[in-house]
Amino acid sequence: MNGKLIRPADRIDLGGTDWKMKEFVGMDWIWRDSVKQESPDVRWWYPASVPGSVLHDLMENGLVPDPYYELNSRLAEWAPERTWVYKKEFYIPEELEGRQITLVFEGIDYSSEIFLNGESLGKQEGMFVPWSLNISERLQYGSNNLLAVVLEPAPFEQPQVGKTSLVTTHKSRMTYWWDFCPRMIHQGIWQEVYLLVNGGARLTDVYLHSSLSEGMSEAEVSIEVEAEGTEGCRLEGSFGEHVFTGILENGRCTVVLHIDNPRLWWCNGQGEPYEYPVEVRLLDRLGEVSDRRTLAWGIRKIEFLPNEETVPGRGDVTASKTGSFTLCLNGRKVYMNGYNWVPADVMYGAVPEDTYARLIRLAREAGVNILRVWGGGLIERDIFYRMCAQAGILVWQEFILSSSGIDNTPSVSEAYKELMRGQAESIIRQKRGFTALAVWCGGNELQDEAGMPLSEEHPLLQVMGEQVKRLDRDRKWLPTSPSGGVFLNSFENLEKCPGELLDVHGPWEHQGLEKHCELYNQGTCMLHSEFGVEGMTNYEALRKTTAPEHFLPASKDNAYYFHRGAWWNNEPLVQKTFGSLKEIEKIRKGSQFMQYEGLKYAVECNRRRAFHNSGTFPWQFNEPYPNLYCTSSLDYYGNPKPAYYGVKKIYSPYLVNASFDSASLYGQEALEADIYMAANVEACVAPGGYEVLAQVYTMDGRTLMAECFSSDKAAMSAAKVGNIRLPLEKLEEELLLLRLFLRRKTDGSVLAENEYLFTRECDLGAVFRMEEPELKMACLDTGVEIENLGKTAALFLFLTREDGNPVYWKENYFTLLPGEKRIAAGEGELKEASVQALNVEYRKIRR
Repeated sequence: MNGKLIRPADRIDLGGTDWKMKEFVGMDWIWRDSVKQESPDVRWWYPASVPGSVLHDLMENGLVPDPYYELNSRLAEWAPERTWVYKKEFYIPEELEGRQITLVFEGIDYSSEIFLNGESLGKQEGMFVPWSLNISERLQYGSNNLLAVVLEPAPFEQPQVGKTSLVTTHKSRMTYWWDFCPRMIHQGIWQEVYLLVNGGARLTDVYLHSSLSEGMSEAEVSIEVEAEGTEGCRLEGSFGEHVFTGILENGRCTVVLHIDNPRLWWCNGQGEPYEYPVEVRLLDRLGEVSDRRTLAWGIRKIEFLPNEETVPGRGDVTASKTGSFTLCLNGRKVYMNGYNWVPADVMYGAVPEDTYARLIRLAREAGVNILRVWGGGLIERDIFYRMCAQAGILVWQEFILSSSGIDNTPSVSEAYKELMRGQAESIIRQKRGFTALAVWCGGNELQDEAGMPLSEEHPLLQVMGEQVKRLDRDRKWLPTSPSGGVFLNSFENLEKCPGELLDVHGPWEHQGLEKHCELYNQGTCMLHSEFGVEGMTNYEALRKTTAPEHFLPASKDNAYYFHRGAWWNNEPLVQKTFGSLKEIEKIRKGSQFMQYEGLKYAVECNRRRAFHNSGTFPWQFNEPYPNLYCTSSLDYYGNPKPAYYGVKKIYSPYLVNASFDSASLYGQEALEADIYMAANVEACVAPGGYEVLAQVYTMDGRTLMAECFSSDKAAMSAAKVGNIRLPLEKLEEELLLLRLFLRRKTDGSVLAENEYLFTRECDLGAVFRMEEPELKMACLDTGVEIENLGKTAALFLFLTREDGNPVYWKENYFTLLPGEKRIAAGEGELKEASVQALNVEYRKIRR
């Protein structure tokens, strides 16, 4: 304890790197007395970390090859079939005798038996349900104690392709094999372990919720407390500067505070995400603190209003069904700039806190205001929800149920319903106290035999929905995602039943130059909660995980590519779009460009339809394993791919974009596009108004046309400000660049920009036939300065900083025409960086 004075309501952390671990087959650990203090079993114990993951500890000890490299994950598939014993010695000082000391495991994956000084404390099952026990009478005071955990082999469960009806656990399914994750089944003490030191009474639950008056000038905050051993106890605490007291009856107390002119919590882009500091103290009959909780709560009012029925730009379509997906925060309608979140690592027990901080900062800087936590991954750690609230990011949390392909309907057995009833209650109680939480959802893509999304009438979802409504009545409940009408955003459904696309998924692939814009231009969905575009990984990630001799072919015919993201390998589309490519870097850059422009255009189309469409959630933000192809906007190492910057343009405070039929102008008489502008902040009017400048350039920098459009205001509902038309009959140039700038009229300051590449042929092959421009580059304290001294454009320059401390680029993936110079701002230590473009080879820039 390092001499620290331990007070009631203190916590003694038992995590750290001083644990030991060992593998066993069957019950060999019993025969060897491996969990006892005087055990003769002294060989082949290895250092281990808690929280952590079995496979991570094996990797750190060199007992399995790096599973993130090439095909090595296959060599670790034996691990979850073993029994693993983890143990640690810890000292308890004599002065703690007489206190109540509770051992707490916040999460063990998946089932285990727990021992203290060789005595079994009981068994545990379920990775999302904490386990605790009063061990005051079992500890050895003034000496060392031995804590041991016997992790049983991982349960059998369905991988991505299987039958949802056969799922019997509530465990992360992703690690059993998914399209973006190889089979690396997780085991481990994956969340924190500690001792709670209390007086005779203990807080067991603190639940905060609040309501706001119509004018948002008054708030009512309810603090509901449950405790045990409370005879003669009372409650006191503080909510910001407001203090309160309370009397417990049968271990329960509710305190209601009335707050005038409260500081409100706002989501990212709308205002400050302010949270009040909260402390709740449980006092015994002598007035001593027996237990305490500290937390934070943001006062906010979240409603989901009916969507507008009329589809902008589709006068022939009116919604035949209603959906209430429009986020209204503190009386203000807000477009949901979403993303789908998956676990930060396949070894999710070993994710450091700074990884969460980096990923959530990247989401905040991209303008994200809500994350959907996907139902094949995790009920996340508490740190995730705290960081989201601090970043102004709401959370849509799914229970860990997912489709399986062969059938997609969960079991309705009484045992499974009872399991999920208990799991739901425990999870809701754990997470309902976080400001960021906005939506509970039953699971991912749960469907009936006809492929239609399940409703709340399904017996299992009914059980879970009842728990949400009983325990967390202020949050929205969705039985599954998508929640319907129909399941899929497709040409077939848009033709057959365009008014029935409410909350939909898909597609997850670029539709090609001929069809991609067409699909999203016709969109009618009210909520697009999952869809994506596939693309290859970053330059550095490819080289960290794959030997150069295995770079080619970059197709499913290569075993390494088949193992690492085969479902999302778009090499055939890249070859069709850019011609026959032989070099790995041309294939990789072409694939990333397809993902960038395809995902950006899809999000733009959804955003233009606000508020008939009220939110867009690309699949996916991050990835838990370094795939070679993936639909993620970040690579495994947390470094943005170009697609990240495409979506960031649309989620920025102001946006400007174009609508057109195709990036290919083959056979067309003119380049035609409608120009739109909008804002992701409250409708605002600038003195003098706004203007949008649209310019079309050749690759040598000549201006073919320039038009300017005016608007009085920028609102959340997108406004069409004009149309451009450039005749093509007299042009010889194969590639054209459309640039858009949204500016204030008074000072000409640029609020938003965008650019689109067009080809007059049926493919973009000319991109890789272009001359490489001469670039002058230098690292500055605040970013990178790049000047194009050549005679041709540097198409979509991409800056990275992959080694050492991360750099947060404020802008990236842009074109420099001949004679242009630009400083790309970046926050972070910048002694060197790397740059590449579609027609520029990868190179380092040093100070």
